[in-house]
Amino acid sequence: MKKKNEVQRIRKAYQYRDSSGKAQLYRWDRPEMLLAQYTLYQAVASVMRHAGKVDLASQEILDVGCGKGGWLSRLLDWGARPEKLHGIDLLPDRIEAARRRAPNVDFRVTDGEVPYADQSMDLVCANTVFSSILDAAARMELASEMRRVLKPGGAIMIYDFRISHPRNPDTLGIGKREVRRLFPGMKCCFRSLTLAPPLARVVAPISPWFAYSLERTVPFLRTHGLFHLRNQQLENPMDKRDAT
Repeated sequence: MKKKNEVQRIRKAYQYRDSSGKAQLYRWDRPEMLLAQYTLYQAVASVMRHAGKVDLASQEILDVGCGKGGWLSRLLDWGARPEKLHGIDLLPDRIEAARRRAPNVDFRVTDGEVPYADQSMDLVCANTVFSSILDAAARMELASEMRRVLKPGGAIMIYDFRISHPRNPDTLGIGKREVRRLFPGMKCCFRSLTLAPPLARVVAPISPWFAYSLERTVPFLRTHGLFHLRNQQLENPMDKRDAT
């Protein structure tokens, strides 16, 4: 019952965001969103390159909380095969939009479960998912499911808020300590990313270069983190200059 209540709370929170017009803050053409996407893609490419996983066509990939399929569509552009891509989400309207966007990808509506076989995925992604789950037990249950479907030698990649927003009670920051709690025993590489959105919305439309410089040079202004987790011990692929 507790998990069911948390699923319903998350659904209502996202439905409210969509109906309130706040979703416009994340529109694709906004300068701050283009900057955030660029620095995220740059970091993901660095991680995948150092891990020797740039051949996406050979990988079975799951996106947890896939939304309208934007991340999986990006992976398609990078060479992933649609029949090897899978996305799950709580909201039926988002899955419908994702299916229109990429009809050959396996998209499914779930109630928080991960409906795939043990050790079936090479890469499991979750972008701004764990910060939306306020219940600690529910976060741990999802993390355990992500580990269950991961192949030996596979990887988990998480991009999420690392700092809680004081005016958004429906999210909380997911820092390194919480990620280690959720994925005990896994090698965790971390990089802080993304200029604080309220600041980026002011600076990026005026000077994208200055906004990028702020993100690169002032670590405490970065509000998100990229976590790369593996079962085996690997050399940290992250640029230590960017770690906080």
